[in-house]
Amino acid sequence: MKPLDIAKLVIDPADGLLVYLHMDGKPSYEYIYREANGLRWNNEKQALHAHEPSRWKPEELLSQMASTLRYYSDEELRFTKETDWQGVSPELRACLLSMLARNQSL
Repeated sequence: MKPLDIAKLVIDPADGLLVYLHMDGKPSYEYIYREANGLRWNNEKQALHAHEPSRWKPEELLSQMASTLRYYSDEELRFTKETDWQGVSPELRACLLSMLARNQSL
């Protein structure tokens, strides 16, 4: 499985959770909606997000993204020391870090 680093994670009041990825010349994920799992690719922002943001808790959505990318593109989402966190409380950050670590061990 190829690692896929999270460049930035944003909690936006209008858009909910946005996950920006280190793309390194990779194609975008504009067709991820075909997986029929509620995820979308925002071409303008170059980020993954939920089609219906109010439907998801941030930790549920990140788990859904990680599972989908594992299946969709054989990639493992991961945080790095350089991940930029915007609008994320320390409690939520700890929850997301823990959730993604658990998800990776599956």
